[in-house]
Amino acid sequence: MRLGLHRFRPVLAAAIVAGTLAVVFAAGCAKKGSFAPNVPPETTLFVQGPVDPVNHIVHLYWFGTDPDGEVAGFQLRFTNNAAAPADTQWVWTTRTDSIFTVFTPTGSVMPTFEVRAVDNEGALDPTPATEDFSFTNQPPVVTLTNPPRTTDTTYASMTLNWVAQDIDGDVTKTRFLVGLDGGRDTIVTTSSYVIPTDYFRIGGQLASGPRTVTVIPIDDGGRAGTPATATWYVRAPAATGTARLLLIDDFPSSLGGALNFSTDTMYSNTAARNILAPGVYSILRLEFTQPFRSAADVRQTFQLFDAVIWYRGTQTSFSTLLATYQDGIAAYLDGNATHPPGRFLIEGLNLIQGRAATGPLREDWVTRYFGSDRLMLYETLLPGDSSAVWGLGNSGVLKSTAVCDSLRAGGILSGLRGFAVRDTHDVLLWARSGQLSQQASQFERPDIPVAVSVPHNPADPSGGRAAITTVPMRGMNGYSSVPRFLAKVFYQFGLTAPGPPPCP
Repeated sequence: MRLGLHRFRPVLAAAIVAGTLAVVFAAGCAKKGSFAPNVPPETTLFVQGPVDPVNHIVHLYWFGTDPDGEVAGFQLRFTNNAAAPADTQWVWTTRTDSIFTVFTPTGSVMPTFEVRAVDNEGALDPTPATEDFSFTNQPPVVTLTNPPRTTDTTYASMTLNWVAQDIDGDVTKTRFLVGLDGGRDTIVTTSSYVIPTDYFRIGGQLASGPRTVTVIPIDDGGRAGTPATATWYVRAPAATGTARLLLIDDFPSSLGGALNFSTDTMYSNTAARNILAPGVYSILRLEFTQPFRSAADVRQTFQLFDAVIWYRGTQTSFSTLLATYQDGIAAYLDGNATHPPGRFLIEGLNLIQGRAATGPLREDWVTRYFGSDRLMLYETLLPGDSSAVWGLGNSGVLKSTAVCDSLRAGGILSGLRGFAVRDTHDVLLWARSGQLSQQASQFERPDIPVAVSVPHNPADPSGGRAAITTVPMRGMNGYSSVPRFLAKVFYQFGLTAPGPPPCP
């Protein structure tokens, strides 16, 4: 039966009364001791608003009556929808209304909706209420936010973000088909996605070249919108063989000129002289390209290399990049089921937050990765006040018992940090008593560790390692010993060929 409730309520009431009298009369005429047969229920369906055409998201109402019992529930289904043949199966419900999202991948379908009541004895309405519909669905729209440009360069990682619109659907239920170079399609239900490194492999290898990503929106009705695309350049981590080292140059030429050049060559020359094969290390100059769009990009990029060294030179400015993506570095250091703990060295001034000290890295890095209980302090001129910002005077000398070497400052430096280490074997550079511009407080040891190198697992010093030097190497070459010192650090990081240990 197909009736509109607001138009046919009197007719329905009369039908119910007549049906009830008929049942009573039949019962009165039946033989003594016999029972009247169960009368099946009736179903009524109505739609609020015009029936044709209808948006693919539609609210339908129905109810049922049973003259000799109770309606226990309903069975409902859509038929004649070739796009969704599974919907032809009857579905049980006790509700009397529901909001349906009809599968309309082509933008238009014309199915039939059927609903039938079921009474308390399991009898079905033999004439289900039906309605023929014509459903429409407009395609969704997706727009990439801050997409990579053809002039951008990254390693094998890319974080994409987008916004979607759906004028006739629930945009929160939009799905997205993300593909790279026409393959590796992945369904995403959020508004961002990090392309896994393995998706960039061609024949199992990471090669340099342009790559194109495609994002296709698919709305709640199954209709796909116009793809959003972006093309950029992906750089192989190494020209040949295994990628051993990533050097991150975070010292812009605008700050140093000749000093910048000498800082860069200090690290790159050490790599060239000490790493076995040519073409197995890579230099990322942040002044010209910044490939990271998320902490996940940092983690995936770093995991391409055996070790990462990030140097900031003598600049004292705050690094927003380090502050924003430090959790990606932390994830690299921690490792996971598929990647061992990483090896990371950070060099620069004012790197860690602390007492009266600003820095991009949170203070918990001191305890989590740098093998220390806290940052060391000195008392300032203000009574009861202290600071974690240390200075090194011109010609100040730092000693290394870890690699048996010494460095001398070529100028005044401010922005060092001192570490209250748990194990003195982790100290990479000591400032012996009297070398720093400040005097350690009475509660501190007189010798201040200003650089540490801490293995992830002390039982396996050749594995993961976190190191920090809070003095810039370029400013410490008064003895011309920095290249030798760095070569020993490279050895400690497992980057150089087997040979004599840093300390005989």
